Amino acid sequence: MANFDGELLSRTFRGVPYCFCRTCCMFGGLPRELPSFIRQVGGKLWKPFAILPNIEGQKFTIGETFSSREEHGEFIFWKRPMKEKLNITTGGNLPVCEITCAEDKYWVAPLLSGGEVVAVNDVEIQDRTELKFGDYLSLGVPATPEELENWKHSFPPFIRFPDNEDEMPGWAKLELDAFESTHRLVLLFQRREYDFDSFWRRELEQRKEEKKTSKNETDVDLNLEHVEKKKETGFSPPLDDLVVSLILSYLPFDDVKNVRFLSKVWNREALRLMKKKGLVKFDFSLGYKKLDDSTKLFRYNHEMQENPIPHWRIAIPCIGLNEYVHEIRPAQGEKVIADFHRFLGLKTHNVTSLDFGGKIASKFDYDEQIRILEMCPIQTIQNFELGWTWIQDEASGQGYRFPSRIKFTNLETFVLSMDVGHYDIEGDGGPSRDCSSLTPWFSPFLHAVKGVRVLILKCTFSALLETFYDLAKPFRNLEEITIQRNITPKGLKFLNKLKKPLTKMNIGRFEHWKKPQYLGFGRLLRKHSQTLTSLKITLGNCVKSNTNLNLPSFPSLKELHVAKDSWSDQDETFPLKVSFDGDDGISYAKHFSSLVSLKLGEDNRGFLVRSNENENDDLYHTFLPLGDGEDGNTGFQVCKTLRRLDLPTKATLESGSLFARAGEIARMFPNVHNPWIDKARESSENPTEQVSSN
Repeated sequence: MANFDGELLSRTFRGVPYCFCRTCCMFGGLPRELPSFIRQVGGKLWKPFAILPNIEGQKFTIGETFSSREEHGEFIFWKRPMKEKLNITTGGNLPVCEITCAEDKYWVAPLLSGGEVVAVNDVEIQDRTELKFGDYLSLGVPATPEELENWKHSFPPFIRFPDNEDEMPGWAKLELDAFESTHRLVLLFQRREYDFDSFWRRELEQRKEEKKTSKNETDVDLNLEHVEKKKETGFSPPLDDLVVSLILSYLPFDDVKNVRFLSKVWNREALRLMKKKGLVKFDFSLGYKKLDDSTKLFRYNHEMQENPIPHWRIAIPCIGLNEYVHEIRPAQGEKVIADFHRFLGLKTHNVTSLDFGGKIASKFDYDEQIRILEMCPIQTIQNFELGWTWIQDEASGQGYRFPSRIKFTNLETFVLSMDVGHYDIEGDGGPSRDCSSLTPWFSPFLHAVKGVRVLILKCTFSALLETFYDLAKPFRNLEEITIQRNITPKGLKFLNKLKKPLTKMNIGRFEHWKKPQYLGFGRLLRKHSQTLTSLKITLGNCVKSNTNLNLPSFPSLKELHVAKDSWSDQDETFPLKVSFDGDDGISYAKHFSSLVSLKLGEDNRGFLVRSNENENDDLYHTFLPLGDGEDGNTGFQVCKTLRRLDLPTKATLESGSLFARAGEIARMFPNVHNPWIDKARESSENPTEQVSSN
């Protein structure tokens, strides 16, 4: 097999329905585009089940219950269907078979006797048997002809189930596959393939066709290892490092992962880019990770040991100790935990960025999360995100404490994205407004991250943020702050705790602020105005009229993003007025003398947001004061420093509120170039009247 890796594929069908309703499968299902990972072999469709790297002496075990790595090697979960009818005499939870790599071959052997059937190409095996590419491995007991006929007759009389599989419609194939899978699992074993992007797949298919029609080609299959040999006539560009690196810089990241299999040079340059931008997802949470793929950590350590990626995401699921709250069964959870302990115990990882998440539904879940976090290379981590979801009574924090022995000595950026999945923390049947019971956990944790330079708060549950604001001590090294959620008065008090001048401030929506809060926020901005280089604010409404937010001058500011609160209640709130360092109108030369990038409003807010079609008009009037300028002849204010102007798409379309003023905007920002501004310049009556660049 020339050291080629193998993979197991399980059967699937075209036209998978959107629900499990039999009626939808029969009458309402429309064909869907096949995902890229689906393989078509022998006229049938297959999906990945497990990847088996070809490592001499490696053992893979397929079964239902994991006991230990020493016994099973790499364990692959398969829940045995219909096991109550199989009459297995040696116990229904034991492994089914094992596959080993030896002498550059794959060998399969059954592990059970009496009732369980392991077959290769429909021939039952009793001893170790070679498993070759193209073989079919089946586990379980096939349905008898009588069982199949009884099942077909279970359909309503007006539905005729075809006897010939080739004549079956999509719904019938799905039904038959579902029935057969309740008796046994059929897997196709083949050489591992990679999920190529559709463009590269078409190119390879075209080359195959060219090979068939060419008389000069030798009779060899066009596989990946032959692509490099044919580069001079194929689709690969010249294998020059600089050329390849430039091409990769323009490709989407998924394509970068694909093209690394084209040649050694492509692989080297792609790996260099992947190491810089890639994120390894060790995500075992339900909805993100296929639980039948149990070899992810093993494969990463095998395939990426020469070029490890330093950016990780780890998501640990809650384990089924509580039958009502769990994501995976205890046996699967034990395998996940054992894998992490072995993987992290190797102490060979250099991780600079870690996104650590998962659900906590029991004290056991919390303890395992902490044990795995402790084993991570904490000393090398520079960017850390904590994204736990506390559910049920665990969010009360009783008996939980963050260990003081975990110290992030090189931490630069901390992201808090925790959430509470069940709001009835207090047990009274209603949503909780208080997470102060988490104080015993929060206090030592905040001490562990107090030295960060960048702080990002992404919590969606307000009560968690309020607890954070109450407990957070001054972050003495903090230079950048982002608060994505609404800013409450407590949030404003937290911002006022910060002593060091900030360079970046990204602030969410002002939540029902009154005049004192806006005055306080104006003072906060003035405090940091000399050092801020990036600022984002979302202007809200005020509970009283005639409220003014006085923005100071920002001599160092290069990026400004101002949005407008789309939620409004005209009976209770009034639009917020904005002034600039005491002046009613903006002067870019005076108030934003270094501005390079300006974004006004938001685009694609989502269908759940109630918004006014003209909600950004106040922003445009405030920050695009056309006709009231200061350069004499044109009558417009001119900002030469600006290079990027980002406005909502709808505002700049032909039906948008700014379309008629596009020419004036182009003259106001002469060094901004984008499609709609360039078009406005081209259609201007005086296209040559441009202001020169600085």
